[in-house]
Amino acid sequence: MDSVGGSTLQKSILALGYRGRVSMVGAAGREPMQVDVSTMMGGNRSLSGVFLGAEIGTDRVHDTIQRLIGEVASGALKVMIDRTFPLSEAADAHAYIESRKAVGRVLLIP
Repeated sequence: MDSVGGSTLQKSILALGYRGRVSMVGAAGREPMQVDVSTMMGGNRSLSGVFLGAEIGTDRVHDTIQRLIGEVASGALKVMIDRTFPLSEAADAHAYIESRKAVGRVLLIP
């Protein structure tokens, strides 16, 4: 799954194995979507676009979200937290995210 798009989407495509598939679910990177799909043919790879807005209300997605929350709560799935900011420094947190230096989640703490 690629939610960033742009050059990251191209890297996701290049990372695919034989018969691999990338599902593009967003464009958080806000870069133009210019990808070279010619590399996909040799390995029978595929790319699909998914609009999560149409899927978010389905039982399947709801069940998946509940499962993932449970895995985070049990420690089976780790969430990378890069930095935390007090809510009063929300502008600094946004600037940090926009600098593209964040690796993992950036949290605002009330």
